[in-house]
Formats: sequence, C-alpha cells, structure tokens
Amino acid sequence: MEKTWFLTALSVLFIIIYFCCGCTKKPEVQNITFSGMGTILSVIYAGERNEAAENAVKKDAETVENELSYYKESSFVSILNREAHEKETAVPPHVCGLIEKSLEYGKMSGGFFDITYKSTGALWENSGNKIPDDKIIEEKQRFVGEDKLNVNCSENKIKFAGDGVKIDLGGVAKGYAIDRAGEILKKYGIENFIVNYGGDMLICGNKAGKPWTVGIRNPANQSEILKKIELSSGCTAIATSGDYERFFVIEGQTFSHIVNPKTGHPVKGAKSVTAIGKNAASTDAAATAVSVALHEKEAVKKIMEFFNVKIYTLDGDDSVLTEWQL
Repeated sequence: MEKTWFLTALSVLFIIIYFCCGCTKKPEVQNITFSGMGTILSVIYAGERNEAAENAVKKDAETVENELSYYKESSFVSILNREAHEKETAVPPHVCGLIEKSLEYGKMSGGFFDITYKSTGALWENSGNKIPDDKIIEEKQRFVGEDKLNVNCSENKIKFAGDGVKIDLGGVAKGYAIDRAGEILKKYGIENFIVNYGGDMLICGNKAGKPWTVGIRNPANQSEILKKIELSSGCTAIATSGDYERFFVIEGQTFSHIVNPKTGHPVKGAKSVTAIGKNAASTDAAATAVSVALHEKEAVKKIMEFFNVKIYTLDGDDSVLTEWQL
C-alpha cells in the first residue's frame, strides 16, 4: 500500500473561539481568514477595521513561510539542508536567532524537542510504500542532536556536522509567526486580538471589557467541548500538537507525523497535547516536546517547569482531558 498523508479537515477547529452572547451591546469585532503554512490562518481583533494591519500580518505570514518552510526549495532551511554540511552558510540574523533559540528549546526539553529530528524523520516521509528499515534509522540517528549544528549568530553563519544532518523548524515556526503577527498588530495600535494559525493561538487583551473565551475540543468528537478557558488581560499563547492533526499511512499502518528525535520512530498514543504559556514560539515547542515525552511523567513535568506552561493531554483512546500537575 502506498504511503498516504492525511490532514484532518477539522483540525483547525480543535480550539474554538466563543463570543459573548449575553452582552446588551455587542462590541465591534473584525475577523480575517487566509491560507498559509499548510493550514488556515485567522486574526480576530476588537475595534474598527484596520486594513493596513491586516495586510501587514498577511504579508509577514507569507514571508515566514517562504523563509522557514522545509518544503520550499528557496527557503533558508532548504538552503542550509543543501549546503551547510559543506561550508558555513550565511542566513539573516532573525533566522540565525530562531535556530539558536530552537537549540535552547531542545536543551530545555531534555532532547524531546530537536530540530535535527528530520535527519531520520525524512525517512518516514520519503519511504514510499515501505516502513523504513531499523538499521537505516539507526544509521541516520547519528546525525540527530543539537551538537550536530555549529551556530554562530555573531556572524550569522551555520555549519552542519555532516551530509546527513537535516533540520526542520516546523515545531516552532508557526508559533514564531504568531508572535510576529502579535507584534505587528501592536505596532498598529491593536491591543485586543486573537491570532489563530491552524489552532495555535496568541490571545491578547479582551473584547471591550469582556474576556476572550476559547474551548478545547475533543478531536474525536467535534461536538464535545472538553474545557473552556477565559482570558481577559495580558497575552496568552496556546499550542496544540498530536496525531489528531496530521498522520500518514504506510503498508496499512497509521503513524503520527511527530517523530521522536531520540529513537527516529513516530510517537505513539499522543492524540493531542495542549500547552498554555506566554510566548507562542516556546509554547509551540513545548507542545511538541510533550507529545514526544508523553509517557515519561518526570520528563513532562520538567518540560512544564522549564517552559513555564500548563499542559492538557488526551492519550490514546482516552476522551478525558488530563490537566498535568507539577
């Protein structure tokens, strides 16, 4: 059977936005929706429409995708994957900074988040109709690890340790893009908003004094709301990860798209992980790390502590949302 990739059509609705229904006078709320990064992107904000801000956010999302996508040949990630094993390769300061920060996230996660996972992860994506051989995975695993990258952001140059090293910023790029979108909105004077990129969010301020409310939805039962969260001040990031969203089938077997960087194999049982923090990029990385570390209780607690996030999980066939405690 040929390998098939799936992206669930309703995955972007895993977190649903609720609006106040009991208000005598509904506040003015703007909503724009557009496509990018392989998903649906949207921005909701309170107040009068600001087309300049909307256009700036759309343009920036396109820029982030063009610069950081593993799948675009002209992206800096692809250039590094082609050239950085041969020579130090120059990248813009913000790209170097994100890669450096991603390596820091890897250390914070105990290695459960690792942008070099693609060194083995690519085997699963490009396997055709055959499950990758364990010996080949083991061979490729020697190219996985933060020590396989030499990142020099004083000169904005990056060097890989070998021809087999590959990076993928997919576990942090969406959160990074969301943080950038939030900064753009604030520059245009918009303080009360929700940036929602494929179910990952940055929620800031409130809606005319009323809290923004989000609901965590059961991906197996779209009508079931597992938890509602009200937010009315400051900024809060929410990121979701898990095999509910994206998976592939090889030889009749279903595999998560999330690959454990420690083993080179797709993770099992992580139906969904929701992380709640203050920064979208770090919260995005934390959600990915917990998806990998899910069955190692102490590792999850360390991730929660180091990333300063709350964690909610659905494990395997369980339809009960678990709130993790330190």
